[in-house]
Amino acid sequence: MTEQKPPEQRLMLELQTRSAWNERNYEQAQAFAMEMADCAAIEEDSIGYWNATFIVAECLRKQGRMDESKAFADDLAVHPLTSQSTALSARVSTLAAFALQGRGDLDLAIEAAKSAVQDSTAEPNEPSIRIEAQNALIAALAESGRLEAAWQQSRSLAELLSSNPESPYAGQSYWAIGNVAFLLQRTDDGIDYHRWAAKTLSPTNDLDLWARFNHGSAQVRLAAGVVEPETLECIERAELASSIVGGTERDHEELKLTRAHWLVLTGQFEASADLLRSVVANKDLVASHTAAQAHFLLGQALSGLGNKAGATANLELSEELFLQSGAEDRATAARELIESLRRRE
Repeated sequence: MTEQKPPEQRLMLELQTRSAWNERNYEQAQAFAMEMADCAAIEEDSIGYWNATFIVAECLRKQGRMDESKAFADDLAVHPLTSQSTALSARVSTLAAFALQGRGDLDLAIEAAKSAVQDSTAEPNEPSIRIEAQNALIAALAESGRLEAAWQQSRSLAELLSSNPESPYAGQSYWAIGNVAFLLQRTDDGIDYHRWAAKTLSPTNDLDLWARFNHGSAQVRLAAGVVEPETLECIERAELASSIVGGTERDHEELKLTRAHWLVLTGQFEASADLLRSVVANKDLVASHTAAQAHFLLGQALSGLGNKAGATANLELSEELFLQSGAEDRATAARELIESLRRRE
């Protein structure tokens, strides 16, 4: 059992955790936070234990370890402090929603995010909690193809941001709203919101977040069929930033998938198929709906190359994985492509 540490050592652990987090060394931050949680448990410091455990769960999510992050969120959900505070309950449900989305459980992610939003409305003096919960709900709805519902939530978030323009989540929120706009073919709105996000986010302040923003912007532009030069610039900025900050294997596979999507839409089927085969070979590293997208795009690429059998096989796998993820609209799109291929025989 960990021995009780003097206050100055606990303070040092807290500083080390914060430093590792700021340096995006999430594995090291997790280790320090786990030690903090052990110390707090020995000293029966419930607040310290709760905060340290929450950091552990966040670090796991940042590393792409969604199952473990969700397990810690479940532990916090039944902690006595959580049951006494709607603010803490909202934070835990938001954490769970992001973890569930990350592993492809979109229906459960939506339910967790709805719970977070509901709890956060009881805390009018904590707008950041509401904003983050709203972001989680929008992301899960959009991933599952429920775009009208996602847009309705986006409009609510935009109103909330107008009253809280200095929110630390403003850039990420404009990013999320723009994503939904692109997916709804509201291209002008999408461009406007992403430009606002770009003004708020900075590669100097957080290069990792800047990489993810450009990657995310490229993804939704491609989903909307926008293949303008600005889309390719987003991909290239994301690839450059990612090469500097590193990232998880999951990050690398998702970035390859986005580059492949660009290649498919621009008719470069051979190059896209090579990339997509690599992603499919490593699909255990990504969420199930992401794997579904890889098979979907590979089906399109193989169809473009005249390989109908390979295209059909991949589209069938895509449909199955989309259904497992709760993304029924996207599964329908895969089915329609399969039927289109069969009509050509």
